[in-house]
Parts: sequence; C-alpha cells; structure tokens
Amino acid sequence: MRKDITEETKQRLIPIYEQVEEDFKKFPYIKTTEDFFIWRSQIKEAIEEKLKNTDKKNDDEYKAQLRDKIIEDEIKGNKSLELLYDWANFYIKIDESKANLRLTNYQYGIEDNNHIIKVSSLLHNQLVKQGKANANDLSNILQIRELSLLVKYPPMQRTISSPYEFERAIVKEDENDTWSAPLFITLLRVYGVDGKDLLEVSQQVEALSKEYIKEIEDKNTNNLDVSSKKYVYDKRG
Repeated sequence: MRKDITEETKQRLIPIYEQVEEDFKKFPYIKTTEDFFIWRSQIKEAIEEKLKNTDKKNDDEYKAQLRDKIIEDEIKGNKSLELLYDWANFYIKIDESKANLRLTNYQYGIEDNNHIIKVSSLLHNQLVKQGKANANDLSNILQIRELSLLVKYPPMQRTISSPYEFERAIVKEDENDTWSAPLFITLLRVYGVDGKDLLEVSQQVEALSKEYIKEIEDKNTNNLDVSSKKYVYDKRG
C-alpha cells in the first residue's frame, strides 16, 4: 500500500472522476465499454431498417457515415463519451489493421513472426513523447478512500497493477471481462490519454500494417494459391 495521498493530489484527481460520473449519468444505458459497442450496433441496425427499401440500402460507406454522425451529434460536448468514442474507433482500427495482416499471412500460408505490431509499445512511446503516462496518478486515484473505486466497481475485472498492464488493457479489450466505462475513462484521463493520442497511434498501426503487408506480398506473391484460401473478417462493424 502506498503512503497517504496528499490533499493536493486528491483535490486534483477527485474532480476528474466526478466529472466522468456526471457525464455518464446522461447515458445510463452505457455502463461498460461493451455497452458502447452494443449502442453503436443498435444505431447501425436502425439505419439498416430505415434504408432497406431505398437506393442506399447497399451503400455501406454511407450507412457508416450516418451512424457516426448520429453518435457524434448525440455525445457532442460530453468529454467522457467523446473519449470513449475515440477509444472505440482506436480499438476498431487496431483490430482491423491486425486482422488485415493476419489475413495476408493466411492467404500465403505462412507463419509470420517478423511482422508483429506491438501496439502497447507504440502507445507508450506516444504518451512519453507528450510528457504523459502519469503512473503516479493512475495508482493514486485507485487508492483515494473518498472515491473507493475498487469497491464501487467490483470486481476489478482487468489487472492494472502496473502502467504497462494498463497500456496493454487499453489496446486489447477483453470481451469476457469488459471495463466499467466510467472507471475506464477516469483511468484514461488521469493517465493522460486523449483522443489525439489514440488517433496518432491508430494511424501508426495502420501504416505499419500496410507496410508489412506490402513486404509480405512482394516476397511471397508466387506462392499464393488463391483458390485454396478464404477468410472472412467481421469484427464490430
């Protein structure tokens, strides 16, 4: 157990959580990170229903843009939901980039240990470069007795005994043990993570994925048996 937390630290960190809690009261149906993806899917399904007899029924790009606009309009000005939205987009982009790389390896029938994207390392470097990765604040807020976050959000589904484990949790969602959304956003904020950081890292991952895919294709094109390989990617569309 750490030594007692100073009053200055409490006065700085407690309002962060209180604001997050207030923000989520406006979205009572979003209690976990998975709930956000469920809400996103429900909006998509409603759009599908509305457009099923129109000339836009097969326009996936239009439907995705409409879904995003509905979400963005709904959460506009709510800093906690905006950060959750940024994280969800980050998570989806990471997942898609990694899936595309796996698909390329699968198509060529190779096991590839030379093109591994270490997203948590990219995130850590981004945060350190910006003077963030506030490890002390991450630990402190979980031990403020006035908040009792580990009691309020039991059980603590995700292990975050170190900043490294928290960074891994940011980039790799566990669908069986999802985060409490208010707790997760609180920890993101005190650790220093914002939407710009998430966007920057997702762009780095996407660029690396494309670079690795090109290297694999250039090296293995003659080995591809297109008739024998098939893979379908469907993740949080």
